[in-house]
Amino acid sequence: VVSANASTARFGVRVAGEAKALALRPANLQPAAEAVEVGRLILKAAEWSPQSHELFPEAARKRAVEVMRLGYLIAWDEERFVGREGAAPELADIWRSFVLPRVVVRPAAGAPRSP
Repeated sequence: VVSANASTARFGVRVAGEAKALALRPANLQPAAEAVEVGRLILKAAEWSPQSHELFPEAARKRAVEVMRLGYLIAWDEERFVGREGAAPELADIWRSFVLPRVVVRPAAGAPRSP
C-alpha cells in the first residue's frame, strides 16, 4: 500500500503491516520513473499500431506490411466502389486502425519461429 502527503512531500509504503516513510528526492524517484517508462513501453508494444510497429519482431512487421497492402488494394479497387465515383481511401484508415491490430500479433512464447 502506498500513501502520499503532498504538504510534506513524503510518501509511505506499507509492506506486511510495516510502514516506512520515504522523502521524495530525485535520487529516490529515478528508479520509479524508469519503471514507469518501462511500463509505458510494454503497454505500447502490447498491440500493433503504427507507433509500435518498430517494437515488433521482423516477421510481424513484414506481416503488417503485407496486410496493409491488401487493405490498400481493397480501398483503391475502383470497380468495387462504382457508386462512389471511384475508390474509398478512408477504408485504408479503417483497415489500419481495426484490422491490423487484430491480425498482426506477437508469436506465443515458445512457439517455433518461421523462416
